[in-house]
Amino acid sequence: MDYKNIYNNLDNYIKSIDRMNVDSFSIESIEDFILSKAEAKKLDIISFGSSHYIKNTGLAKIILHLNLDDAKDKIQVHIDDSEDSKIIKSKVNVNCLMSAFIINYMIEYCDCNFDILLTKNNIHLKDAGYDKLREMIRTDKVVNLNLLQSDCIADEFSALKLFLNQVKVERFTPDYEYQTYRLELSDLSGGHAGEEVDKVKLNSIKLMIGIIRKIRAKVDIDIVSLTGGFRYDYIPRQAQVDFIANKDFEAELVNIFEIVKNDIIEKNLKYEPEMKLSIKKIESKKHLPISCESFNHLASFIELIPTGSYFVNSVDEQTISSCSLATARSLKNYINMILVLRSLSEESMRNMEDKIKLASTISSSTLTERFNIDKWKNTDNELTEVFKKSYMKLEGEELKAIKTQFSLDSSIIFNNLNVKIISIGVKYKQGDSIYYSSLDDLSKLISLLETVLSEIN
Repeated sequence: MDYKNIYNNLDNYIKSIDRMNVDSFSIESIEDFILSKAEAKKLDIISFGSSHYIKNTGLAKIILHLNLDDAKDKIQVHIDDSEDSKIIKSKVNVNCLMSAFIINYMIEYCDCNFDILLTKNNIHLKDAGYDKLREMIRTDKVVNLNLLQSDCIADEFSALKLFLNQVKVERFTPDYEYQTYRLELSDLSGGHAGEEVDKVKLNSIKLMIGIIRKIRAKVDIDIVSLTGGFRYDYIPRQAQVDFIANKDFEAELVNIFEIVKNDIIEKNLKYEPEMKLSIKKIESKKHLPISCESFNHLASFIELIPTGSYFVNSVDEQTISSCSLATARSLKNYINMILVLRSLSEESMRNMEDKIKLASTISSSTLTERFNIDKWKNTDNELTEVFKKSYMKLEGEELKAIKTQFSLDSSIIFNNLNVKIISIGVKYKQGDSIYYSSLDDLSKLISLLETVLSEIN
């Protein structure tokens, strides 16, 4: 089918989602959105755990894989006309939605030579029973619909290592009358640690330690607890510190906080325009404050470890390795922190490991490797070459194959299966908390997939 027909069919399909209002509609759940289309076409759906394998009626030449772990529910979508192409807009990341449009369109209009796999995997769920896939899959060619770039494919995925660092803390009983406070930092951009690694994204836990340092330089406070982050594969966007202050210096504390707050927000306005920083009184906590030495150990570890992009290829500006301080939790005797290292290079991975081991030693901490995922590289270039040939046929130019720190969910899912994996996606833009993608880019990707299906023997 030619590109114009794909565009028109896609336009008509999107309009059919809500015939009463073709310019705006909502989708309650992307998972149900796809499953209901498969059910309407009477396809065979095999559900296991929170995943679904959908068998089409024809021979399976590829598996279209969509990981929905990061998918949002109740998505409000708007369609705007522009000179070149209709624009799809939403207040939430449109990546999973665009992939759902591709899958549903292909179920409706394309030949049947593909299967579909929907998963909800992340590095918390390393052993989620994906061995069952061995009995279901009907091809060794997997296409991830999750790359956040267009006009390229990813066919090599980074290694990952997860470490737990435990800072031992000593607590003491204050000999002064005090008030307990909570300092809260929130609404940083955060996001999946494998996405947009080229952008400056502040780590809330690391930033919070810097804020506490500034306050402690002007007024005596003693830290009770540090909490931040909620998922291992995300850059933390919020953190909080509970601390006590001498009641004689409360007015001074409030004044210093306002100065520090204004300084921090002003310095980071370009990167984190939505940042919020607040302070409030709370009831006394069950834990006593930690000693000054314990805080120095905690702060030195956080300040010494690398965070964000660690090594970038100067030729193509590709991020080779990165480190994320993902979570921090305070217990009675320890403050636990999870670090996630990603790398496409063994040397960079070793360098990052050496730095965090040194930081752990200096801070008198205990560092433990919890698990690792090996770098994924296909055993041959067969699938990559089919996509390159199809792209050349359609666009008359070379399709770029890249390496990525994203798509690690597929490395876990297919780890014990002899398959080949590539990732593709639709370009999107973000501005003023709105995500944009175009019907034109969506149609081009569908056209590429159709051509690939025709090229595979």
